[in-house]
Amino acid sequence: MKNHLKYIISKSGFRRLVAFGLFAITTQGCSSFLDKEPTFIVKENYFNNENDVNMALTGIYDVMGREQFYGSSLPVYLSIADDGAYYRTAYTSGPAVYVFNASEPLVEQLWQYLYQGIERANVFLSRVDEVSMSETDKNDAIGQAKFLRAYYYFLLVSNWGDVPLKTVPTPSVNTVDVPATPQKDVYNFVVKEMEEAEGMVKPITAYGHAGRVSKSAVRGILARVYLKMAGAPLKDVSKYADALKWAEKLVHPSNGDYQHALVSDYSKVFKDMAGDKYNIKESIWEVEFYGNNFTDFEAGRVGNLQGIQCNDESKGFSYGFVVATKKLYESYENSDERRDWNIATYKYVHVNNVVTDSTFYPNTDIENRMAAKFRRGYETYRPRNKNYTPINFPVLRYSDVLLMYAEAENEVNGATLNAKNALKEVRDRVHASDISATLVTPDDLKKAIKEERFRELCFEGLRKYDLIRWGEFVDTMNKLGSDIRTSGMANIKYTALAGEKVTTRNNLLPIPLSEISLNGGVHQNEGW
Repeated sequence: MKNHLKYIISKSGFRRLVAFGLFAITTQGCSSFLDKEPTFIVKENYFNNENDVNMALTGIYDVMGREQFYGSSLPVYLSIADDGAYYRTAYTSGPAVYVFNASEPLVEQLWQYLYQGIERANVFLSRVDEVSMSETDKNDAIGQAKFLRAYYYFLLVSNWGDVPLKTVPTPSVNTVDVPATPQKDVYNFVVKEMEEAEGMVKPITAYGHAGRVSKSAVRGILARVYLKMAGAPLKDVSKYADALKWAEKLVHPSNGDYQHALVSDYSKVFKDMAGDKYNIKESIWEVEFYGNNFTDFEAGRVGNLQGIQCNDESKGFSYGFVVATKKLYESYENSDERRDWNIATYKYVHVNNVVTDSTFYPNTDIENRMAAKFRRGYETYRPRNKNYTPINFPVLRYSDVLLMYAEAENEVNGATLNAKNALKEVRDRVHASDISATLVTPDDLKKAIKEERFRELCFEGLRKYDLIRWGEFVDTMNKLGSDIRTSGMANIKYTALAGEKVTTRNNLLPIPLSEISLNGGVHQNEGW
């Protein structure tokens, strides 16, 4: 069952803030926070009690569930890599095929919501000390807010490089020119805030679900941030040791910390996310969605845009906008259970716009199969909405932590047994073969870990960023485009477009034109 908490985020999803005067923020560009007086504090002494604090904290989480964030844009349109291709012949321009410019709405909207979340956190942190409530609960709330603000900055710096760094509420309508902070300084701020938050937030067992920021979530995301800092563009290899430190706290916990583990059935992780069930063993942090978008809770589009194409609402309508690449399909062993879950083995048969049956793909047809990790058929909420789903989106899973641990351990200590065993644990769960004996050198192990992340975490919005930090994004995408164009089936050659169009400029997104025009302190990224 869902935990229907009144204000605190839970598996029940993000409560819409339609009637929430505290955060009546307009949907203008990021410049809303860089050039306007805040309009979301409706009275000088809003933070009066614990309920006010909880409601305000909910508002900081809320932006993650927007369609322009994890609800759709970030995992579907803005992170296309070599695991999937946009499956529409008429789509010849837009971010999913890397044909866009600095006025692209999806880019501007993500920037906008990230800064909305940051401004909400800044206001929260400036006022929460005044509230009389349990110090333990107050510290936990402060830790969550600090972490979320840092996480939003991590997404900003990862996607845009140098960005304005604001840590206090916007003071005046005249605050327009806020200079971009060098990305190294932004990363340093991110890890400082996250490490402070780690000592303040509660363990995941205090909640029993993955919708809140817990010690486990902070530790796992810190490992991710430090791995990014160790890679491009900073290439500070000393950060591998920090990544190892934080990942190890989850892989080899001490002092009574919760022991995460992989569930025995890979597909169950995603069935639970669709079926409103909790699973804190493996799922460490999720973006929460619930219902059908007709209630007070926020539904997303997970499984609606990226799923098995189906025009029958009773079965779960899906546009099937993303097709798995042949490269991904062929990366799996036949015994690997992930292949036939992540990549559809069947399609629905549509006759006169009605789904009459489903049919399995022939073994030779491996280039028309939909990305199938998020399946609407496992939703339990009724009635279904054609375009909105209650399926949660995974931000951090334990299998990701194991692979981050293996990568960092290999970089710091070489191809140790600990690193190999972490990789083996991920592969054993899905009945992939034991390749440990072939991993003799650190380079052997590094290659295997990269390939395993490709298979394990496909369609979770991480592949593009992995390739960028490894310095492999442009070459990998260009080769994919070339391979599809020269040897792909005739009816899918158009999916080569994304790979063909990627250049070095795509290692970052363009600073939104609306921001450039209003904020003289920022400058456009190279190539845009």
